[in-house]
Amino acid sequence: MMETKELILNAANGDSQALEQLFQRYRPMLKKMQQRYYLHLLDADDWDQEARLVCFRAAQRYREDTRLTFGRYYQRCLLCRIYTLIRRQNAKKRQIDRHTVPLDKLEVKQQLSARGSFQSFNQVFIRANATDFIRQLSDLERAVFYQELAIKHSASSTFLVAEITDLQRRNALERCRRKLKRYLADQALVQ
Repeated sequence: MMETKELILNAANGDSQALEQLFQRYRPMLKKMQQRYYLHLLDADDWDQEARLVCFRAAQRYREDTRLTFGRYYQRCLLCRIYTLIRRQNAKKRQIDRHTVPLDKLEVKQQLSARGSFQSFNQVFIRANATDFIRQLSDLERAVFYQELAIKHSASSTFLVAEITDLQRRNALERCRRKLKRYLADQALVQ
């Protein structure tokens, strides 16, 4: 078995076996961090992958002339990466992701593969809930939404859409998207 200094040097130079040995040597530290920090949608394999990348970068950047041991340096690097992932997960634009459940954890995946595609599932879901969602839209948003989906709508709505600028159309469509995201998030919480 190699010494830690030799493992660090070999891992930094791209030796995958040395990196794996180094990673396994500090694996208990990783397990302790996994228990302490919760990262949504990160399973054990994802944790290992992140930790291996951090271990490789730590081996490349580690300097022996500092007062830190490699283990302590790796721990600090790993903590910084975890904090970065937590900040990313808690970013305002990703808040809707908190309510998602991976398909592999749902029975839906097997049902969809047995019956058909995800597209047919989405169409059924949208048709079942479309009227509730459509009622939330303004006349302009509804007309733009229908036009975007290429659904034939009444002549008055088509006329209304024809009279607006491209910027107004894009803004209305963006409002529709936000309302749809909010609606779908609310539906996921209720069910």
